[in-house]
Amino acid sequence: MKLEDIAHNVAHAIKDRSSDNPYILAIEFTDKKSKGKSATGCVIVQMPTAKTYSLTSYDYRYMDAGKDILAMELGAFFECDDDLDQRQPMIDLINELVSQDTDNHKTLVTD
Repeated sequence: MKLEDIAHNVAHAIKDRSSDNPYILAIEFTDKKSKGKSATGCVIVQMPTAKTYSLTSYDYRYMDAGKDILAMELGAFFECDDDLDQRQPMIDLINELVSQDTDNHKTLVTD
């Protein structure tokens, strides 16, 4: 998927969340040098409550995130067609889309 499509899907999930059950969304990127295989990096969206979320960029794949993150309920897994250097633009776009919603009452928690 393209970065913009994923960002819109994630922002929609954040804004329309009604449950306090914690879950995460994982976004992996491609590596053009390896001809489209997963890059060694990802963005993980953690939503511990209906009113908070955090976006964190990691220098490893989602499946290598460790037991704590992998134990959380996975709401969605996205494969972004863009290269790994687009992690911060992805985070910025998601935060922008969430903040543009005038009815949004989420607390932004960014690392």
